Order: sequence, then structure tokens, then C-alpha cells
Amino acid sequence: QASSSFPIGLPNTSSSQYGSKSPAAMLPSGAEPMLIVRDYVPRGEMVTIGPMPVYIASPPSPSTRGVVVFSDMFGVHTGRHKQLCDRLAEQGLLVACPDFFAENPYMPNAPAWGTTVCCVAGLMFKFMSGKLDKNTRNHTWDASMREKVVGTLLPWMKEKGAKEFASLGFCWGAYGAMKCAALPEFRCSAVFHPSVDGFCKSAGEDDLQICRELKCPIVVVSTKQEKPAWQPGGAAQGACEEAVPRKVAFRTEAQNHGYMMRAEVNKDATALAAVNRGVQEILDLVNATLS
Repeated sequence: QASSSFPIGLPNTSSSQYGSKSPAAMLPSGAEPMLIVRDYVPRGEMVTIGPMPVYIASPPSPSTRGVVVFSDMFGVHTGRHKQLCDRLAEQGLLVACPDFFAENPYMPNAPAWGTTVCCVAGLMFKFMSGKLDKNTRNHTWDASMREKVVGTLLPWMKEKGAKEFASLGFCWGAYGAMKCAALPEFRCSAVFHPSVDGFCKSAGEDDLQICRELKCPIVVVSTKQEKPAWQPGGAAQGACEEAVPRKVAFRTEAQNHGYMMRAEVNKDATALAAVNRGVQEILDLVNATLS
């Protein structure tokens, strides 16, 4: 069995100033702020696939099992996205995390370390002016995401030997991960602190319909900031179970929204334990559903 040890976020990290006051519907009040882990050296590499930059973490030997990771709204270059990809690749998985924000980013000039007043002001302006919703609509499945994933990324991964896939999504990225879970190539999906409802509100879509379209087992881990519909026993779980009966697991983690990618685990042992649980849950799900 794979080890759940995941020593991440040590020791130099920095968080932004707007996590608990973000105006974005996809980042609820009390959410973890943006996090940069300075001392981690990624083992993978950024590769341009078609027009899209993608972080690729390759396994020690060729694998038929692929994982597509959908980042939170801060993007692949922040938080623990690359670390998680590397950790999964160690377990024999070909892992890809697209940089969807190379085009139409929410924060066009995000600093390499922490954030700035200008970033906060820019995000607030987009929210107040309606540009945040417009930007989200540019990222929807039908507008661009399907072509980037199905038309560009999956063929590349298949050329590398991947035959079956899992999708992972964090916050903003839960939308894309769950869209993938309706495709025949995907055997499972896991989403943490999902912002599917916020994404869909901005995009004019129905989050529960996305749940009803699932075709594979799914694990959903919510936090105290998720709305009741996305808590265990809520409408989202009910809609998922309509689609894939007895293949749905919902639970709540006593952490803030965003913890998997952005909690400063070097300062909080309970957050580190929660992240380790999440990583092990991902590995258990993947190993149970991908041959």
C-alpha cells in the first residue's frame, strides 16, 4: 500500500491577504488564501501541448494510468499543485495539470511570492464590474475546456501510453474534474472543497446537472465553508447518487476551504494530517478503479 506521508509546505510559505475577504463566489468567506511554497523544487516540467502549457509529472516507468489535475483559481504555479502531481507520479501515474490561466487568467500579474494590493484590487474590480463572470464563462466546458482536455491533452497522454484516467479537482477545478467524470475514459474522480456551484453560478450552468451526468465513482470532500447543497447528505450528493448509485462518497473535513492546496501545514499539524488523509484517499480511489 502506498505511504500517506506527504511532507509538504516546509518551511517557507507565504499566503495572500484576501482569502477571508475574497469577493469571488468561488472562494467563500474564511477560505485559505493563495499560497506559494518557495522551497519545493518540482520534479516534473512544464510542457506545451498544442497551445496549452501543462505541468507533467512522469512516473518512474511508463504507465497506462493517467491523472488529470484541475487546479484552484490561483493556478498550477501556486500552492501544492506541483507537489501533489509529483507525489502521484511516484506511485506510477502519469499526471498532467493544465495551466488553464495562461489565457484569461483571474489574476493576470500574480506575483511569484504572496500577493499585492494591486492583485486584490484587480480581483475586486472584476467581481464588481462583471468581468469575473465573463472570465469564468471563457473557461467553461463548452467554451474552451473540453477542447483543451479532450481534444488536446488526452490524445497526448494516450500517445505516452495512458489508457484510463482519473480526474482530480480543487476548488475552481472541481468543475472540470466532474465534467471529465462523465467521459468514458475516466474511471474515477475526486474533488476537494468544490466550487462547482460558484463556477456554475458565474457561468449560468446547473451544478446539480453536472452531478447527474457522472459516469464513474466519485469522492467529494467538503469543508465548513461549502454550502449545504454540497455537504454530505445535500442535494449534490443526491444528484451524484442518481447518476452512479453506491459509487459516491461525500465527507466533510474540519478545515478551511482550499486547505488541500493552500493550508500552511508547517504551522498546523491538523491541516497536515488532513492533507495526508486527502492524498491517501486519492491513491486508494485510483488504485481501486484504475487497473
